[in-house]
Amino acid sequence: MHVCSLVALDSPAGQPWMPVNIHSKLMIVDDVYTTQGSANINTRSMMVDSELNICHEHADITQQLRRRLWNLHTNNLGAQDEPDMAFTAWEDIIKRNKDFSMKKQTPYAPLIEFFYDKATMADFD
Repeated sequence: MHVCSLVALDSPAGQPWMPVNIHSKLMIVDDVYTTQGSANINTRSMMVDSELNICHEHADITQQLRRRLWNLHTNNLGAQDEPDMAFTAWEDIIKRNKDFSMKKQTPYAPLIEFFYDKATMADFD
């Protein structure tokens, strides 16, 4: 299993990579079912905030969405339909990005291994 996060592909060399934070929640199941939105399952989200979530079961739309997102996040290298091939491609991207980061180069692709090494937490709400 890969637990990943995203960085801006145009992050300049020699500087820390710019994290990409996405508020939307997305779940794609078996290239058929999609649910996407910003709603949380809590009282504030359902009664106070103007949050929305949509879902559908249209394989033709869902598969295209998954491929487009995976291509976007992997710099067109990881949108394979075979899970084993996609896992291997993502693993390669993650390893290359770890190496590129240590060498202070620009990202190979936006997809990086999720890692938080700070001893503090901040509340940015």
